[in-house]
Amino acid sequence: MFKITCSGTYSDVAESISEQMNQTPSFVKLPPRSGKFNKQKFDYFLVLDFEATCDSPKTLVPQEVIEFPVLKVSGVSFEIESIFHSYVKPVIHPELTKFCTQLTGITQDVVNEYPVFEEVIEEFQSWLHLENLLCNSTNFAIVTVGNWDLKYLFPVQYKGLRLPYPEYMKRWINLKSSFLELSTVYPRNMITMMKYCQEEHEGRLHSGI
Repeated sequence: MFKITCSGTYSDVAESISEQMNQTPSFVKLPPRSGKFNKQKFDYFLVLDFEATCDSPKTLVPQEVIEFPVLKVSGVSFEIESIFHSYVKPVIHPELTKFCTQLTGITQDVVNEYPVFEEVIEEFQSWLHLENLLCNSTNFAIVTVGNWDLKYLFPVQYKGLRLPYPEYMKRWINLKSSFLELSTVYPRNMITMMKYCQEEHEGRLHSGI
């Protein structure tokens, strides 16, 4: 796991999130940016994008988190202020499939060197405390692309742990829903939204960071 402080724009955050297909509807182009941001309800946005064990054509049940990345984004400047990142060693299906490695770029040697899910959760909690995100004077929202990460993957894997379920993981902002309010079109994926916002994708698809 690494924890670093860095800076960047919100487009940098978007470029690091993966959940992609390639069909994009035609949209009216956005006007030039003013460089100003509306006042936000939250002090910070924690942008989260899990990668999980997988296979094709069959489906692994249950799937397990193998990459746990979170970007702390300022609700004022929309710059990245800190990053939490850890790979996760799977337990139920400990051997990554060839399909999973090809899709995510994550190899068996990598996950073997990292802790299991419960330990990574504890490290993430420590990072939240270090970043003063759990104090009463700070509010934040988890941000995801779609509901799968926190509605399905995380709750299923959390069952059976000796830890209380974190309240902050029970509510999140689905960027697809926010995009729908802006454009009246529900996007299939992150690439759709980036093209609408006239942003170029950089990095590897299906890689958390």
